[in-house]
Amino acid sequence: MPRIRILALEDNTLHADILRMTLDTLGYELIDIADNSKDLIRLLEATDPDLLLMDVDIGEAFTGIDLVKKINENIDIPVIYVTSLKEEQVFKKAKETLPDAYINKPYQPEQLQAAIELACYKKQKESSYIAKSRNKDIAAKSVFVKEGDNLIKISLPDILLVEAYDKYCFIYTREKKYLLSVQLKNIADALPTEQFLQVHRSYIINIDAIEKVRLSQNSLEIAGKQIPFSKTYKNTLFSRLKML
Repeated sequence: MPRIRILALEDNTLHADILRMTLDTLGYELIDIADNSKDLIRLLEATDPDLLLMDVDIGEAFTGIDLVKKINENIDIPVIYVTSLKEEQVFKKAKETLPDAYINKPYQPEQLQAAIELACYKKQKESSYIAKSRNKDIAAKSVFVKEGDNLIKISLPDILLVEAYDKYCFIYTREKKYLLSVQLKNIADALPTEQFLQVHRSYIINIDAIEKVRLSQNSLEIAGKQIPFSKTYKNTLFSRLKML
């Protein structure tokens, strides 16, 4: 069985050393321990870990909770807070980000191990359920979107792209643009992966709708609209394009 790959954010050197030794003793693969949000995001996009261990007080203008909120908008990954903060208000704010656990320092190795194992097991079961649901719906040719008091039927081939905007998403067809109060990752879970692909943290595109790829600009053209694609998704994108 492959080892669970973990990425952490901890700005305190002593706590980082303890965490590093603990994870090594427990047999997990520690990708790295970042000491700032910028490095964490870079590592998160580059390494695709199985789980995040997140401090709350990260020594920046915003907290680890704020950072997780941002991450949740685009990436579905289990998160465990590991913090010295025990205030009820901090816990309530953390709870709003739907973490898999909230552990106070100092902690026992077995406490951290149990939280990690449960979080990854839950994620595995959720992924299995989503995969089964996709297989059941593979024959589906359309989806319904809510517009005012109505449910509008949209044929899947008519969807050109999906764009994330704050807490909302736009679904573009050739005739119309629909605004939905749904996160991009939830739409990604509902669309068939053989037809749709995420190419950027803010965009999902219909592979068949691509009209042009601008290599020098790292962008696609769909219905006259330029869509950026990021390094994180570039290899997957090009593997899906049929080229002569």
